[in-house]
Amino acid sequence: MTATVPTQALCARLPAPPEAVWARVGHSGFIAGYLGAQLPAAVLQAGAQLAGSDRDGQPLLLTVTEALPPCGLSLRLQTAGQVRLLRLSISACAPGSRLTVLHEAVADAALPADPGDLAQRLARPPAAALLAGPITDAGALAAARVYLADTAGLVDALRRAMAPGEGYGLPAGGGFSLVQHLWHLADIEDFGWTPRFSRLLCETAPVLPGVDGDRLAVERRYQQRPWRAAARRFVARRRRTLAALAHCDAATLRRPVHFSGQPGTGADLLAALLAHDHEHRAEMAMLWPPSPHPALEGAPR
Repeated sequence: MTATVPTQALCARLPAPPEAVWARVGHSGFIAGYLGAQLPAAVLQAGAQLAGSDRDGQPLLLTVTEALPPCGLSLRLQTAGQVRLLRLSISACAPGSRLTVLHEAVADAALPADPGDLAQRLARPPAAALLAGPITDAGALAAARVYLADTAGLVDALRRAMAPGEGYGLPAGGGFSLVQHLWHLADIEDFGWTPRFSRLLCETAPVLPGVDGDRLAVERRYQQRPWRAAARRFVARRRRTLAALAHCDAATLRRPVHFSGQPGTGADLLAALLAHDHEHRAEMAMLWPPSPHPALEGAPR
């Protein structure tokens, strides 16, 4: 069972019967105003999912886990690196109704404070719904944006947790070091994903070339370079990619594209981005905690 931790409880008396309070509370406009979020207008029914953005403009996925008019509403709020529960209850009292709002944090879903837990978070795959087939609806698109934003959050957490001389150790079986992963993610986001989704929005059938990541790693000498600038650049470029995805809908994802020499759709492009994130996150998880480059051991940190 998922552990939850109450973080805040608010209570207000309203001069209206529970049915009238529910008519207002059970609509996304009330929740959006309460959270300072942006959500599409909708009556909140059990099982509904609404894709929007929080007060900071980051992707937000709201799921109605329970709706019991006119007395109760339970919501699951998922943003990058965090899952929260919001429980609203309405009860009759003189002279009208009492509305209670309970905030709960999901203990095992919050971004870990201990850097040692970063490997577990990095290794988490996208939601099962994103792996089952093409993304065709708003709920799945919102879940994809949350996963992609979480990658940026984790890279920023790595930047804060890793010393400048760490991350240069190469895996025994071959592959990138953590430093090489960070530079690769920054360059592929910059030269690949960000312009690809921008073009998907404004072109009818864009031809989107691939990017040779292995060649860039050699030509741009990833393993010999300080890595902090790469981490910062990836986070900044990923925000631009997410901004483009915020303007995508199901119709956008059905648009034809020609990607890396193959015909496909916007949904295929998004699936490729999710797979790319998952692949590099899993490989980075295997390299955490980081090891220093032998030549940099003892260097100032």
